[in-house]
Amino acid sequence: MRIRRRRTAPTLRLHAACLSLLAACTGAPARRDATPDGPPATAPVRDGLADDVDQQELRSSLFANWDAFADPEGFPVVYEWAVGRFPGGTDVLPWTSVGGATRASLHELDLPMGFALYVSVRATDIAGNRSATATSDGVLLGQQPEPVATGETAAGDGQTFAAVERFGITWTFEKAVRCGRFVNGDWWVVGPVHVIAVAPASGADGGRVRHGSMVDPDPTATVQGYDSAMFGAEGKNRFDAAQNRALGLSRTHPLRLEPGMSLVSTISHPQPGELPQLETCAVLTCVASPPADDAFRPPYCGKDKRPRWRAGQLDLGRLARLPAPPGSPDPAELAPRFERPWLDHVGGWTGRYLHPRLNMPDYGRDMADLVGLAAVVLQLDLEPEQKRPLAIGLVQLGIDLYGIVEHGGRFVADGGSGSGRKFPILFAGALLKDEAMLRLAREQGSAFAEDVQTFYVTETAPGVWNRGHGGYGPEDSGLAEWGNQHGDDPRFDQKSWTGDPYRRCCTANVWLGFVLAARIMGLREEWGHDALFDYVDRYTQVEPAGAWTRAFQPFVERMWDRYRPDF
Repeated sequence: MRIRRRRTAPTLRLHAACLSLLAACTGAPARRDATPDGPPATAPVRDGLADDVDQQELRSSLFANWDAFADPEGFPVVYEWAVGRFPGGTDVLPWTSVGGATRASLHELDLPMGFALYVSVRATDIAGNRSATATSDGVLLGQQPEPVATGETAAGDGQTFAAVERFGITWTFEKAVRCGRFVNGDWWVVGPVHVIAVAPASGADGGRVRHGSMVDPDPTATVQGYDSAMFGAEGKNRFDAAQNRALGLSRTHPLRLEPGMSLVSTISHPQPGELPQLETCAVLTCVASPPADDAFRPPYCGKDKRPRWRAGQLDLGRLARLPAPPGSPDPAELAPRFERPWLDHVGGWTGRYLHPRLNMPDYGRDMADLVGLAAVVLQLDLEPEQKRPLAIGLVQLGIDLYGIVEHGGRFVADGGSGSGRKFPILFAGALLKDEAMLRLAREQGSAFAEDVQTFYVTETAPGVWNRGHGGYGPEDSGLAEWGNQHGDDPRFDQKSWTGDPYRRCCTANVWLGFVLAARIMGLREEWGHDALFDYVDRYTQVEPAGAWTRAFQPFVERMWDRYRPDF
């Protein structure tokens, strides 16, 4: 769903032509007896005109206000605000100056019913020091079934609700039932429970079925029940209406969820044949009894929904505290990129259709790039509480990927499509001290594209190198190398550095971040595939410094060049 904005009209803009006017913009006296040496502190951001609101029926205007961001030297600051459909997002309104005002508004909009919008604010002082970003808790727009509390239970046991909402998706129950949230914010419900409606409602629209829901999706299956237009014109046979558990729901035809089930519900893109075909998704987990307040959500694949992992178990001491090179990203701005579920249970390049646009990058290269960036940022010299939200998001991703591979899923090596899924599992296993996770990552290398694509050149028969593929000879013995689908089909291997464009555009240039993080965290042995590490070393020596083909993220390249010699 796209937001139709007829006109955007922020109420205030920064008209200052020079720094001397900042005091006038903010109404604060300018001080000249000190030099700002730190960024302004953040302050709470509220949806609405005054007190924070969680829901509004108005769809044509949006309001926000915030407390003043205090500068450590007492200097005046100016503000920018942005609005998005995920915390920290800017897809509705890009960063826009409002001068020294601590409130802003948008008017003459056509906002989508049922979506939550989030307001972000940042401040800059007269020396150009910019604060971290503060984000509101979101406001749900339009007429939407609101969670109905019918009474509280003991602390940690949740509350009773007739309906709950997550990322614009609402599940309505036959009666009020006990519900609560996992540590990442996703809902759990004590079952058995009857779901009588999922909104937006799934149904046929011009012959197309949209907004589907699946229960415990099977990562070995090639069919899905989310959207009949998935996978384009050639994907008609890959939609199974029986797997769409949201069709025709009502009080007389409910969906019964038993403990141990995950309901994955989606919102489709308005147009068929889009890549990706989904806008967002959310997961509702049915449990036998209320989990601990800090429990992670179990994987959405598989039948084991026991809350086996808790945030209180996280060993953040496994993370380094390294001085940051210039241009370090703020972990608070990265954390929202991991807040929504990454729906990733269909392997191969066609899995891109399944990756919800608001939740995750659709291409494996870009997923690996984001994972690698988060991995190295978490090794910086920051306080544990600054790292904690991003670490929780990356661990939750690792738990979901673990569930996919544990139940037969595989991230196929095919260009850049399968990259980036192994490190989150290792990361989660290391921080949670979970040997099963670490063992799966170590022993199931064929499930991960990075391992399938990297190898050492060997003599596979007398006088035959690499099974006769790729043009290798005795001079290449022991060389750490890359092949597009090497472990599955070495016929695509090419000794020529430029023979296959995927070598340089979409693979190792986004592996640097998580390979470096794995070294820093002492996870090379746990990874169980030395060829990857040696190949990335070789790759960075061949590709020119500063080129995007060497490293997609300049900050990751700076981290590599600074810290690879130490690890």
